[in-house]
Amino acid sequence: MSGFKSDGSDRRIDRAIQHVVRPWFPINQDVLSLVRKNLDANSYAAKPEQLLNDLKTDFALFTYVVKELGIQGMQEKLDPKILNNPIELIRWGGAARIADILGADKKLPSTHSLHWSEPFQVQRLRETAVVASTASVLSEKKDLDPEVGFSRGVIREIGLNLIAWNYPTLYSKVLNNLTPETSLDEELSKQLGFTPALLAMRVLRPVDPAMPEGNVDEGPDNDWEMYDELCAIGEALARAENPETYPSARNDWKQANQYLNDNAGAGALEMIKERAVEQSKKYQQVLPEVFNSLQTFDPQKAIETHERMSAAIADKDFRLCPPHIQEALRSLYNDMNGYAVNKAAIQTLLKSIIPQAGYTGGCVFVVDPSTACLKPRTIIGEVNLRSIANVSLEPGDLAVTALSQVTPLFQIEEKIPGNQIEGTYSSLGNARKVGVLYLERPLGVPTESDEKTLGTFNILKQALCDILHLR
Repeated sequence: MSGFKSDGSDRRIDRAIQHVVRPWFPINQDVLSLVRKNLDANSYAAKPEQLLNDLKTDFALFTYVVKELGIQGMQEKLDPKILNNPIELIRWGGAARIADILGADKKLPSTHSLHWSEPFQVQRLRETAVVASTASVLSEKKDLDPEVGFSRGVIREIGLNLIAWNYPTLYSKVLNNLTPETSLDEELSKQLGFTPALLAMRVLRPVDPAMPEGNVDEGPDNDWEMYDELCAIGEALARAENPETYPSARNDWKQANQYLNDNAGAGALEMIKERAVEQSKKYQQVLPEVFNSLQTFDPQKAIETHERMSAAIADKDFRLCPPHIQEALRSLYNDMNGYAVNKAAIQTLLKSIIPQAGYTGGCVFVVDPSTACLKPRTIIGEVNLRSIANVSLEPGDLAVTALSQVTPLFQIEEKIPGNQIEGTYSSLGNARKVGVLYLERPLGVPTESDEKTLGTFNILKQALCDILHLR
């Protein structure tokens, strides 16, 4: 390890260490309370492994304890084989040392809170769970220590977790600008001047001023390379399951799936899911909206769902939808499989999602060639601007006119003084026009911009077309 004092990049990382070490990333207060309670009651004396298991349920607490024990171990010239192994380091520290680190009189990191975290930050913890659980399961398959595999997975993620919480604007910007050819680590390195991995190493093993330069321990021996390979598979799985964030998801899945098939056998993915769910129970209690979905962990399905959405929905329009509509549509598309028309999905869209988007009434009209008319097939809510009846395919009705138009048509009327209603018509199907979607919404209350309203309508119509497999 070369001179820290003269190198510009090292000055940057020195400043970064000062910026991230004190605030850390959010400790789960429920886990901290549990550990403190058991330490005070001396409950771990008879069950020392339970202390390790409890610490493992919170990645921030686990890594904080490892960091603090590492500092003590360096001061006491601890054997590197223990110092560099988080599991052995915790066992060495034992309840007495850890009680001193976590005592109620000690000032632990409290800047960040799980309850006030951004979605991308919480997703970081979810990815950490997947990485660590994958390394643990694959370690068993390779006759390695699963506890060490798990800890290595958590340790490898420290740098990214610290950056996500303490450089949130930078982290979010890099995350949003990823391409299939770029990686999060590489792009963060360009912005920060050092890698997340180097930040993690320097945080866990700060330079001892009393030691001559160049004699600082370089870290674990080559045995770690085997664990790092397993962690890399976990990182690929975590990215693959989140294709909306990582454009490389399909390639990541191909790499990870090939490895699992060649080295872990059938059922490995299910084991990883089960372990991630088990390991994240404490997080699930605090953040159910993020961690509940681990129970349906399925990277391939996530990628297929995302690709269906990407092919069908213009990104610009989707981003214009209110967040709760985006989430409802993701769930809707997740349930679309095969080529059969999903009647339950139609009902969900027409009776639940469309009203949630602010539409109070509407109708799906279908072309009936035998009678040369538009027939009302499904009525939504209460329709006020028009009659719901068969419409002859003759000029004069906006529903008929919409059949030949590329863009939606609008109708605004004031049925009650001061209460305007807007009706929107748009044809269903591109290659063959099979009908018209008509929706009404009130204009008497503050609404979103015209761009957002139109974008939301377009997305809802596209979703209906996709459920009906219209092209």
